[in-house]
Amino acid sequence: MAPHAQWLKEARMRALFLVPRPGIRGPIPRIAATLVAALRPLGCEVTAEFWGRRSDCESPLQRVMGRVLDIAKVRRTLAQGRYDVMVIHTAHDPPAMARDLPLLVATRRQSPPVVLHLHGSQADALVSPGHRLIKAASARLLRLADGALVLSTEEQRQWQHFAPWANIRTVRNPYVGAGDAPPALDRAAFGIPCGVPLLLFVGRLVAAKGIFDLLAALPMVLARTGCHLLVAGSGEQAALAHQAVARSGLGPHVTLAGYLQGEPLRSAYRLADIFVLPSYHAEGFPTVLAEAMEAGLPIVTTRLRGAADHLREGENALFVPPRDPTALGEALLRLLGDVSLRARMGAANRAAVSQFSPDVVAREYLEALRQIVQR
Repeated sequence: MAPHAQWLKEARMRALFLVPRPGIRGPIPRIAATLVAALRPLGCEVTAEFWGRRSDCESPLQRVMGRVLDIAKVRRTLAQGRYDVMVIHTAHDPPAMARDLPLLVATRRQSPPVVLHLHGSQADALVSPGHRLIKAASARLLRLADGALVLSTEEQRQWQHFAPWANIRTVRNPYVGAGDAPPALDRAAFGIPCGVPLLLFVGRLVAAKGIFDLLAALPMVLARTGCHLLVAGSGEQAALAHQAVARSGLGPHVTLAGYLQGEPLRSAYRLADIFVLPSYHAEGFPTVLAEAMEAGLPIVTTRLRGAADHLREGENALFVPPRDPTALGEALLRLLGDVSLRARMGAANRAAVSQFSPDVVAREYLEALRQIVQR
């Protein structure tokens, strides 16, 4: 038996988690903290160390110096303790690989088995022509690590096609609900009119999230029925989104609320009637889908990655092709015109979100780690 697989015979497992710092924008810090808390009652001794940027606005020099300090800290932690596995919570894109490869090179000789938990990956590029640098860096990552965790069977198939020798497992991210209390904010707080159904989009304002497809579909919807769109998010293309709203004359029908979190975001979900995410972004199962499920919202999204694994057509969601505003508009019109369908889908989603409860996810996660370390 391999030395680091000895914990398979024991009740306790010792894991070092490298996680983003609290306050970094995005769901990964919250997901990692929830997972750590859920694993400990299962007999895991989990030590968490920070890895990655210290703020969302680091300069290039701060980024380099910060990673050097982080690597030194991880090396000290490995030298001072005994761990059965090191799990790196990260992404699969050029900036993340530029950060993670030096870490793996610097720690590989002293580390236990290493598992990459990929919160989204550019797996499409690995099975498409070109992308030589991404493919080379990805292969090097897999050679330095002992396995990887991805969030959908689609990603798993693509990774295994790219690297048949790699140990790739699928997991789910845990989700802790925000509670059933009525929204603290009403429509007036967001500048949303009463008396019309509310569509909600939550995500980064970049094309791959489908925001521009949604804005393109909205005039077609408004020509046949009334509704209002609340957009919660910021991003690199926020200015373009504002321009698209103004250019199409959608101002009275769209509220661009910016980045929301905490109670404003919770209220937005509970005021909404339909959740829309026509994304083709490189991610597994977006946290916003679980948030919409918990809020009891019917969902319109694309049949990609984790959505295809965890949502059923007509039961939890209406699926639309990516980059297809016409199909998106038709799906929205179908839901807007069928109150009973919205109610059935919302109830189904409220029940289905339990599959992401931390205790369920943690047990599956522990088994995935066991399969990688045992191999």
